[in-house]
Amino acid sequence: MADQKDLKKPNQSIPPYMKAISGSIGGTVEACCLQPIDVIKTRLQLDRSGAYKGIVHCGTTVARTEGVRALWKGLTPFATHLTLKYALRMGSNAMFQTALKDSETGKLSNAGRVFSGFGAGVLEALVIVTPFEVVKIRLQQQKGLSPELLKYKGPIHCARMIIREEGLLGLWAGAAPTVMRNGTNQAAMFTAKNAFDGLLWKKQEGDGKVLQPWQSMISGFLAGTAGPVCTGPFDVVKTRLMAQSRSPSGELKYKGMIHAIRTIYSEEGLRALWKGLLPRLMRIPPGQAIMWAVGRGKPNQTKINVGLLQDSSSPFFSVKGRGVVRIHPETMSDEEREEKELDLSSPEVVTKYKSAAEIVNKALQLVLSECKPKAKIVDICEKSDSFIREQSGNMYKNVKKKIERGVAFPTCISVNNTVCHFSPLASDETVLEEGDMLKIDMGCHIDGFIAVVAHTHVLKGGRVTGRQADVIAAANTAAEVALRLVRPGRKNKDVTDAIQKVAAAYDCKIVEGVLSHQLKQFVIDGNKVVLSISNPETRVDDAEFEENEVYAIDIVTSTGEGKPKLLDEKQTTIYKRAVDKNYHLKMKASRFIFSEISQKFPIMPFTARALEEKRARLGLLECVNHDLLQPYPVLHEKPGDCVAHIKFTVLLMPNGSDRITSHPLQDLQPSKTIDDPEIKAWLALGTKTKKKGGGKKKKGKKGDKAEELTEAEPMDESRE
Repeated sequence: MADQKDLKKPNQSIPPYMKAISGSIGGTVEACCLQPIDVIKTRLQLDRSGAYKGIVHCGTTVARTEGVRALWKGLTPFATHLTLKYALRMGSNAMFQTALKDSETGKLSNAGRVFSGFGAGVLEALVIVTPFEVVKIRLQQQKGLSPELLKYKGPIHCARMIIREEGLLGLWAGAAPTVMRNGTNQAAMFTAKNAFDGLLWKKQEGDGKVLQPWQSMISGFLAGTAGPVCTGPFDVVKTRLMAQSRSPSGELKYKGMIHAIRTIYSEEGLRALWKGLLPRLMRIPPGQAIMWAVGRGKPNQTKINVGLLQDSSSPFFSVKGRGVVRIHPETMSDEEREEKELDLSSPEVVTKYKSAAEIVNKALQLVLSECKPKAKIVDICEKSDSFIREQSGNMYKNVKKKIERGVAFPTCISVNNTVCHFSPLASDETVLEEGDMLKIDMGCHIDGFIAVVAHTHVLKGGRVTGRQADVIAAANTAAEVALRLVRPGRKNKDVTDAIQKVAAAYDCKIVEGVLSHQLKQFVIDGNKVVLSISNPETRVDDAEFEENEVYAIDIVTSTGEGKPKLLDEKQTTIYKRAVDKNYHLKMKASRFIFSEISQKFPIMPFTARALEEKRARLGLLECVNHDLLQPYPVLHEKPGDCVAHIKFTVLLMPNGSDRITSHPLQDLQPSKTIDDPEIKAWLALGTKTKKKGGGKKKKGKKGDKAEELTEAEPMDESRE
């Protein structure tokens, strides 16, 4: 299991027919854009008298003597040829790669990639390229002739004349060098494209990642430079063989590929075998850039979420100045999950959510009771996780179908200016001190239905005052407003704007990049997202909340700038397996650790504490470097800043919003007063849908305070 429901389908490859269609579209666009360069290349390769002094001179001469339209001479066969060629190339390469992938790992070796490219090149050379290029070159060869002197009147007439005079095989003149050129060219191009994708964009074949058009264009351009350099002699020989006609005595100057190479070398020198290389480099790399950008062929784009910090349930983050960007895919579409997805319309699903919530609420109470001066943080975290495992393990023990259950997010206790994700290793000696400001974060799941909670507590007796009270009140009031605005029919942007306004009222900042995610079965970071603060670097799709959805509302406030930093990568101990990534790990320790992770923690985030510490240190780094694991960094505000964290799980039920995870706050006395009428109006909104008609109100059960909440009061300095 993983973020998605089914590990058996970790990614969806693009079908060969889709790649063929994409390639054909790219070929059409390329032909229209780059035909003049191909005309110039052919003229230079056929020029033995030195009439053309270079690319520019050749182009201007053709345009001046024959008209500008002459630069597009042969466009019809060229466009048809490219459209069919790219369709066959992309489709056949995809088929070869599929056939050559390892049946167990689903990976394609470098040799397999080279062979697939070569096979696609040979196939396109024999089926499409050779006959089309024979016709194209014969038409382009008729330079400067008046209409009455033209031997070939058009592509169809040209093909007929060649068959009549030279036989059907005349259309395959120069097939041998064409096969060598195209086979070598495509082997180099596909291999280079994959290498540049990995080098520049960290993309691997079949990882589900989709490049942006500009990224595909850059990789395609660079990959397109390899082929012309490697295949220059084959291209020159191919052009000479295709262009030659029999002499009156019936003789051909070039008897074949090897004879042509020898003849050209002896008569014109070695450099003649690379004639036309510059125009080829002017045409092929831009052509590949266009083809890959236009025909990259993936209908469903992954989304990119960029921020300094995202939801503590989400491993996707970016740290300014470090270039760390995580792609946030929910790889499987809704249609690919289940025909009928389990949601809150099922009473059983509601029960599982509330069962997980009950456990996590009790675990939070346990943690608070253990938080005392000089207590080791690691001991408290381990006790909490053990409690969640034990309590969840006692549920659904007697059902026929095995139900996954346990820790959905490891317990974290982040102190003072530390923002999130501090869950230390067993060897860590960090202890709590009197007056520490603690952010406690954890999660539990039953059958993949997740409940998460975060709570802020100051380790002191009596009332909390000053800036500590301000920042906690800001987070709590923002959370209460969010609870009332996350309701069917409202937009995620409305919530973002509201919580920023609340934080400002307490003279605090919302921590950048924090995301509140939709929760689904086995998905802790769903695609529907609420930003805590909007800025140009962090963008999410507009979304509307719907009935029967579940959300983890996550608010982090700070008395500082709200721009936390990653200070020490060694502090990172929480990771999540990336099920859509593949890589053959080099180190034995890495392979051992990754195998253990795949068996023990295939779904949810986990702590490195659960692994053998020495081996984990060696193996985790390689796994992270190759994106097999997604790290949750420990981030910090500046020393002296106060940070508060409030997170809860809410069910959008037909009768209203049901907050199922929470814990009462300490007595607070903020220094700020909420006077804004809009904020007060938000807090006055009910969380339950009013029922028509009368009826007695049912007496709530013990522990159901969250369900009874309808209105909230702003926390301010007048509170006694």
